[in-house]
Amino acid sequence: MPKTAGLPLAEAIQFGWRTVRDYPVFVVGTALVAIGVPWLIEWGGDWALDDGPPQFAIGLISTAVSATLTLGLAKVYLCFRDGRKPLFENLFDGLAQFHKYIGASIIVFFAVLMGLILLLVPGIVILIRLWFLGFVIVDKKAGPLEAIQQSWDITRGHTMDLLLLFIALVGLNLLGAICLGVGLLVTVPMSGLALAHIYRTLAPAAMAGSIATEIGGNLPREGA
Repeated sequence: MPKTAGLPLAEAIQFGWRTVRDYPVFVVGTALVAIGVPWLIEWGGDWALDDGPPQFAIGLISTAVSATLTLGLAKVYLCFRDGRKPLFENLFDGLAQFHKYIGASIIVFFAVLMGLILLLVPGIVILIRLWFLGFVIVDKKAGPLEAIQQSWDITRGHTMDLLLLFIALVGLNLLGAICLGVGLLVTVPMSGLALAHIYRTLAPAAMAGSIATEIGGNLPREGA
């Protein structure tokens, strides 16, 4: 696939905003579940258990749940991008793949860390080139190494565009945090939806008949 054309960054952010605006309850609700449930597990473990093996086990459970729900959010955002209304149950579509996401994330963490230690810039490049791990895993059922390779391949030639998107999304979420943190309930899902839009631009759906719609235009709004 040619890599010369620029990415539709403004369109991606607009897609994120319009989806949050049209489906506020569903989008904010799924994000709260994905963020809040692992936190509650950790908090409950800290409150009820002493340090040691039980606490370690709670940490593993929280990590597995967080990975599952992260993949589930990726699936939800891809459904919106593909012009399909997702279901709440899609949050659990990553259950069979969470171990792949954890494995890939560990590899990427050490790769980014080494890049940051060496020259800083390589770490940032690795981070944004492997930004789409979750989407690749939940979309293609790829294993850890395959997901890393696919994310690296589809982002080739788009490093500067992705860096601009990274800066824009960081700025967006900083604004959300300034608004007493409540704004993050909007900006975090917006960021995920924008990434889903870019992912589909870089790696169109392989399934025949899956045609992405422009900014979800054919979807009815909540309450419509």
